[in-house]
Amino acid sequence: MSPREVGSLISFIGTATQLGGALLLAAFFLLLRGHARRRPYFRAWSLAWVWMSLALVAVFSLYEFLAEHSARGVWFVYQASKLAFLSSLLAGALAYALAVRPRAVMRIALPVCVAYAALTALLSPSFNEVVALQGPVAAAAFAVCAWSLLRLPRSRATLGSRATGGFFALLAALWVFYALSFNDPDRLTGFVQLIIRHNSYFDLLLQMLLGYGMVVLLMEDVKRDVDAAHADLAVAHDELQRLALHDSLTGVMNRRAWTEGVGLDAVRASFGTALMLDLDNLKEINDVHGHAAGDELLRRVAEVLRAAVRPTDRLYRWGGDEFLLLLPGARAADARRRVDEVVARANQSVPADSPEVLQLSVGAAEFAGGEALEPALSRADAAMYEEKSRRRQLRVPATI
Repeated sequence: MSPREVGSLISFIGTATQLGGALLLAAFFLLLRGHARRRPYFRAWSLAWVWMSLALVAVFSLYEFLAEHSARGVWFVYQASKLAFLSSLLAGALAYALAVRPRAVMRIALPVCVAYAALTALLSPSFNEVVALQGPVAAAAFAVCAWSLLRLPRSRATLGSRATGGFFALLAALWVFYALSFNDPDRLTGFVQLIIRHNSYFDLLLQMLLGYGMVVLLMEDVKRDVDAAHADLAVAHDELQRLALHDSLTGVMNRRAWTEGVGLDAVRASFGTALMLDLDNLKEINDVHGHAAGDELLRRVAEVLRAAVRPTDRLYRWGGDEFLLLLPGARAADARRRVDEVVARANQSVPADSPEVLQLSVGAAEFAGGEALEPALSRADAAMYEEKSRRRQLRVPATI
């Protein structure tokens, strides 16, 4: 084979390889279309690789499959597809960086691409001239894409955006070189001729790197969405857990919170007192004033007790009209006196016949540590029922 034939074979293999690479990128990007539904920039880039594949099919067909008289039609297809490829890349970059709608860009760019392709295909004496006329447009498009991604603020700049912008910049530089070389073919040196002869390999390398950068950028975008979704789920989980461990009526912790040991570390690490409290007049309030008044009375009990406890104390709605109050570091007599004083002050601000009057039976029991909590609760519960029974037998209103 002559050197010219060897060069043609190398160019043919390069074009075929570049076509295969473009088809793989187009197929890969289309496979990722599920992640691109809310990402117009990636849809535009996916379409770009389809346009690039069509352009390379046109170049590939020039070698063997089309007669010379139809070459200008192939030139037109190549030029129009390549310009559409550049427009789609530009539309995607502007959509990512500046939130410009790709459709708005393509609505203007596609007619211009078709007109420019028709003009260059008709007036150019050779295919190299067609490529040369494409050079400044390609260099400008790649440069704008690189500028839009590399100028992103630090808060938005990522590995994907920097890599994609960098590969756009390399393509812009390469096409500046192509434009200068094709415009003055007679002065090409041996090194420049070597690069021009193997330009499809350089194009393939940078296009594959560009596609890699685009996918990395997409994955970063998807990861941000996944992280945001996880954060929302964590908030929702915390809210559901809070609802599961707190009484919806009074807002204090419920019996499940006690069972799961929520907030009991400080209590278990100290001695203290367990107080079991029962609202004696709840049934009467429900019967006379209605359940809404009864619910309001339960909320009032919780508010009164919660306002009096320390940060280390724990208040639970034990069930129905019963509350459990754990006071680490407190003796039974002091704890009982504190509750009596708090309830008395609360009752001073309301009339004696008001449904807001608090009537509580209280049982207290001391514990020496975490192991003694359960027995202390049993003793406090028994003491509370003894007081409640004594009040009922004496028929004396439970005021404390």
